[in-house]
Amino acid sequence: MLLLSVGCSANEENNANEPEKEETTVKEEQKNEPKQNKELTKKVKEEEGVLNGQVYMQNGMAVGTLVLDKKVSDADAKKLAEKYAKELKEEYKDMKVNVQAVRDGKNVANITLD
Repeated sequence: MLLLSVGCSANEENNANEPEKEETTVKEEQKNEPKQNKELTKKVKEEEGVLNGQVYMQNGMAVGTLVLDKKVSDADAKKLAEKYAKELKEEYKDMKVNVQAVRDGKNVANITLD
């Protein structure tokens, strides 16, 4: 009988610690979840030649993605990526910035600012 009660209380202690581990994991996952900048995302999507795009913050970094129409040249893709990299850097001065432009499934511009 004594062994059973010791065994049960040991399990109760282990179970009591489990919710704390779950809460920590949930909080860490929320930090890693992207937080979209809706205003800049809307601006990106309105650019001529941009089919889709998004601006968001994740893991302490500001990220921009541009999905471009096939008619957009490499030079124009790079200009767009540079434009949004500079804009993101102005808004998020303390963050590393990365903007990528993709056309036809291929990365045609990748701008990173520290």
